[in-house]
Amino acid sequence: MSYLKKGLLLATLIFASLANAQSDPTKPVATVNGETISGLEYFRRMEFLPGVGRMVRGEFTETWPGYIAMQQLINERLILQLAKERGVFPKEADVKAELDSKVAANPKLIENLAKVGISKADLENQIRVDLAEFNIITQGITITDLEVEKHYKDNPSRFTIPKRYKLRLIAIPAERKASVEADLAAGKPFADVATKYSTDPSSLQGGSIGEVPANAFSEPVLKVLDATKIGTATDWVQGNTGLFKFYIEDIKPQEKIPLDDNLKKQLRKSLMLDRGRVKNNIEKLMAEMRKKAKIEVVQPGLSDMIKDWQLSPIAD
Repeated sequence: MSYLKKGLLLATLIFASLANAQSDPTKPVATVNGETISGLEYFRRMEFLPGVGRMVRGEFTETWPGYIAMQQLINERLILQLAKERGVFPKEADVKAELDSKVAANPKLIENLAKVGISKADLENQIRVDLAEFNIITQGITITDLEVEKHYKDNPSRFTIPKRYKLRLIAIPAERKASVEADLAAGKPFADVATKYSTDPSSLQGGSIGEVPANAFSEPVLKVLDATKIGTATDWVQGNTGLFKFYIEDIKPQEKIPLDDNLKKQLRKSLMLDRGRVKNNIEKLMAEMRKKAKIEVVQPGLSDMIKDWQLSPIAD
C-alpha cells in the first residue's frame, strides 16, 4: 500500500458525497416523514461519525472521518509540493497516459466514477498525486531489462498461475447425507440438490463457488479432487462441521505468466519502488514537509488534532 493510500477510500467516499451535494449546505439533503435533514447536518455527521477508523500497524483505530479526510487532503498538497521541490513533478503527458491506460483496462471507469460524484478531473488529480509519490520514491533509481528478466526467472512461483478447479459445493450436517445421496442417485442436478440441502452460502447460486486455486485446498481434499473426473461429483469429505462434496465443472492446468511488455512495465515499477523506499524514505520526507509547512485548519474540531499530527515524530 502506498504512503498516501492510507485512509484514501474513506476520504474518497466523503468527498465524493460532497461533490454530488447541493451548493448550499443549509438546504435539505433528505426528508424523513416530512422532517428535513440539512446539508450542514449531513456534512457534520460525516466529519464526526462514530465507529469509523482505519488500520494502524495491523490494528483498527477509531478516529473521526473528518480528521482522516483532512490528513489526506493535506498530504496530497504536500506531496505535490515536495515533487516540485525535488524536480520530479509529473508531466501532464504522463498523467494523460496513465488515465488512458486505466480507461483502456476499464472503458466505463469515468462513467462509473461520475455516478458517485467523482469527476474526470478528480481522477486526474489522484493520478497526478500517485505519480508524484512514485517519482519521489524512485528518484535516482534505474532498473534495467536484465534485472527485470532476472527477477522473473528467479521467482517462478510468483509468475505461475496454479491449477484451478471450477466447482460446485454441497456442505451438510451428517444427518442430511442420505437425503442428498438419494436425490443425486435419482438423477437430480447437483446444483438443484445444493440449493435444496447445502448449508453453505453458495447454495443461493446452486452451490457454485467458481474457480478455486489448488493451493487453497489441503492435501486430503486435493487427492479427492484429483481422483474425480470433470463432470462428476467427488466422494464425501469430512469437515470440521459436517460433510461436503464437490462437483467438478472444469479443471484448468497450471500456467506460466508470460513476460510480455505489460508485465515488464509492472515489474520494473515494483522493483524501482522496492529499491527506492530504501534510498528515498517517503515517511521521513513527508514528516519534514509537514513540520515546516504553514498549515491552518479553520474547523475548530479538527485544528488541534491536525496540529498534533503535523508535529508527530516518524513512526518506527
